[in-house]
Amino acid sequence: MVTEKEKRKEKIRMGNRITTVFAAVVILLSAGWSLVRFQKVDIRTYENQVRLLVAEHNVKVEQGEYESWKYPYLVCDLEGIVLYSDTEFARKAGDRVNVQEELSMDESFGKSMDGLVKKSFVLKKEGKVNGFVVYLIPEEVLAGENYNEKMLWCVMPACVGVAVGVLLLAGRLIYCNSRVLAPIGEIAVSAQHIIRGNYEYEFRRVFNHEVNADEVGELTYSFELMRDELKTKQIREEELKKAQQELISCISHDLKTPISTIKAYAEGMRDGIARDEAARASYIRIVIDKTDLLIDMIEELLKFSNAQLNQLEINRKEVYFVSFFEKAMKELEGYVRQQDMGFSFSVDMEERLVSIDEKRILEVLYNLVENSMKYRKECGKIHIIASREGEEVLIRVLDNGMGISNDDIPYVFDKFYRAEKSRTSSIPGSGLGLSICKYIVEKHGGTIYCKSQKEKGCEIGFTLRLEGNID
Repeated sequence: MVTEKEKRKEKIRMGNRITTVFAAVVILLSAGWSLVRFQKVDIRTYENQVRLLVAEHNVKVEQGEYESWKYPYLVCDLEGIVLYSDTEFARKAGDRVNVQEELSMDESFGKSMDGLVKKSFVLKKEGKVNGFVVYLIPEEVLAGENYNEKMLWCVMPACVGVAVGVLLLAGRLIYCNSRVLAPIGEIAVSAQHIIRGNYEYEFRRVFNHEVNADEVGELTYSFELMRDELKTKQIREEELKKAQQELISCISHDLKTPISTIKAYAEGMRDGIARDEAARASYIRIVIDKTDLLIDMIEELLKFSNAQLNQLEINRKEVYFVSFFEKAMKELEGYVRQQDMGFSFSVDMEERLVSIDEKRILEVLYNLVENSMKYRKECGKIHIIASREGEEVLIRVLDNGMGISNDDIPYVFDKFYRAEKSRTSSIPGSGLGLSICKYIVEKHGGTIYCKSQKEKGCEIGFTLRLEGNID
């Protein structure tokens, strides 16, 4: 079975063959036409024109009047004796000539008398032939004043045919150069840029605003896709390298404090500083708390790493949102109140279906609540509101905590970013929680935002797409 690609190849080859054959046919036909015209206007045979031109003079010669005329002529009798001759014939009166030779147009005469036409006529007296006369007439005289025009008329078809053939071949060459050679040359240039690590050089993907439906068009398009993919991978690689450097820097900073604390309290217990049971229990509780903090930080780092590699598993299914939300709020309420903070929530929408990963969305809610808890003030409160906004549900987490300055808001969802520039251990965490929240929300097709003012609390909200109506 012939494939589409093979058909296109055969079409290109057929186009080249047709163009070449057509150009050759045009040139041959025009050359043949010129030859036919030239034969019709053969300036070497003008029998009637010469007869009319010399008729009057020929009468005088028959009467024996030999005088110099405007055209050279030679007169001989039947025996070949020259009766009169102009200098062009290299003969003189009384010479004997070969009659047959003088009457014929031999090759030597054609070379020596180029541009002259040799014509002979018999001479009669009283009805009897008594000699002959030979005239030399210039070709221009016989052709007339339009001699050059007639010649041009003869060669015009050949000139036009050659011009058309050249134009056809040149057009095909230009076409092949612009559609084949030029893009291949640009591919070579682009490849050199890629070798040097420059992925910004982009050449034409389309020609004359139309995609080439041939192999070269596919090659250029595929090459550009490859360049885009390499560029994306290069950017991704640079981001990963930067993330790795940031990760090492942040891990070394964030893990140093809890590890130092665990070591200090472990050494205190070893050295007997905690002498009674209550002191040992206090030391053990602190070690456990710091260990839990390390575990949480490591889990966050693992989630972030999976998110960076697009391997954080998202398993979405349709659920009733209001039911899911109220269940999640009851779970969060107990968690928040254990931290001696006020908690409340409200739902301002009817029951609708959403396609979500319940575990990941609950993880987002926990991260936002924990963020509020980290930056709380005395008498801290958290309020969560769910409402419908068009074809989306908007979930907002509000608190009355320390808030975030306007300068920091654009960066709160960046990895490892923490608004507290000092990064002291008073506010634990790796700075990855909000970055992970953004990743999960965007994987659900939603958006996330932050509104806040320093010392006036914070609002972080995100959206989820609603599905069909509830029957």
